[in-house]
Amino acid sequence: MALGLGACSKSEDVPDIAYCDDVADWGDSAISLEEEVLEIVNMHRAAGANCGSEGSFAPTEPLTMNPNLRCAARKHTLDMVDRNYFSHNSPEGDGPSVRIDAAEYDWSTWGENIARGSSDAEGTMEQWMGSDGHCANIMNPSFTEIGVGYVAGGEFGHTWTQVFGRPPG
Repeated sequence: MALGLGACSKSEDVPDIAYCDDVADWGDSAISLEEEVLEIVNMHRAAGANCGSEGSFAPTEPLTMNPNLRCAARKHTLDMVDRNYFSHNSPEGDGPSVRIDAAEYDWSTWGENIARGSSDAEGTMEQWMGSDGHCANIMNPSFTEIGVGYVAGGEFGHTWTQVFGRPPG
């Protein structure tokens, strides 16, 4: 018999608000993968990228992980896994702005990428950078903050969400 032990952390990864309660206790390995995605995103932003039909992007400033956006990303990822769908909109039709608002993020602009299948941050980032629209979200200089959510399990095995934002001002 094989046994595995995964640690969970409740920290300041997400805000202490009711909407985020079910994504506050998160596995350390998932947190590590989310942080790795941020590192790879910032490597691409530092280098610049050609996003095909979306154009070429010059090097730009790094993103910072925002707890509210991370909550929105985790909530959407968990919902897609729990209810077995893959879409930017929930089965009820709620889109990213509904989740971002519920996570109490004050935004002037936002974007979202979703992915499934890859078990690691590098493979997932390759998927996103290989898609013109997803690449453009990653490289968009208007975004200053990001939230990343990762859940293992469900029909697709591994599901990911990036939520990008910029506060007003």
